[in-house]
Amino acid sequence: MKNIFPTPSRRESQSPRPYEPEPQTEIASIEKRPERLPEWASGAAMLPRRRNADDFLACYWEFIHPLFPVLHKPSFLKQYQTLWANEQEPELRDIDSLGLEELIFTATLNLVFALGCKFSNLVAPAQKNSMSDEFYQKSRHLLLFEVLDSTSLSLVQMMCLTGVYLQSTQYANRCWNSVGLAIRVAQSLGLHLNEVAGKKIPQLEREMRRRVWHTCVVLDRCVLSPAGTVATTRHID
Repeated sequence: MKNIFPTPSRRESQSPRPYEPEPQTEIASIEKRPERLPEWASGAAMLPRRRNADDFLACYWEFIHPLFPVLHKPSFLKQYQTLWANEQEPELRDIDSLGLEELIFTATLNLVFALGCKFSNLVAPAQKNSMSDEFYQKSRHLLLFEVLDSTSLSLVQMMCLTGVYLQSTQYANRCWNSVGLAIRVAQSLGLHLNEVAGKKIPQLEREMRRRVWHTCVVLDRCVLSPAGTVATTRHID
């Protein structure tokens, strides 16, 4: 699978500082329940320490965002800051109390951490892959079937970032399917159209729709299908 990640520049020359992992609890084996978040995945909403989280986010904006500008930075940062409004240390939120859009944002944030920590000088090189996978697993545990009830721009953004992360892993099928799902939801929202009939779209939303659809097309053309099929967006105007 073609790796379209950027190559780290100045951060590689800096000496890594030890990462302070969050406390882990043993995972119990329980029956899968697709309709709700499993008990062993309750840590999916736990944040890293503030210093680490801020650095991972900064790395994401520096290395990933210029290539895949699917997020609106001011809006995302505003929502991110609300998570630290009352706490300076990692907090464990109640997953069951989160709404659908909050679940999508939390899953997206974990993907941002998964991508950003790969370029962080707070993380030793030997730890980068395992830490990145830990954040990805947290995001994946939040992808409940109920999330698919949403046909929102935020869902397309999350699925695009899932594809961006997976394209550098061994999960070729997951990557292809994630990008395909992002494209399908994007089409249902009319992101591939220059105009949406009977709807006046604000300038900011119009710009983000274009960015997200462009990212869908780029990923669709760059990610290789396991079965060798043609790009999904090849015949879309």
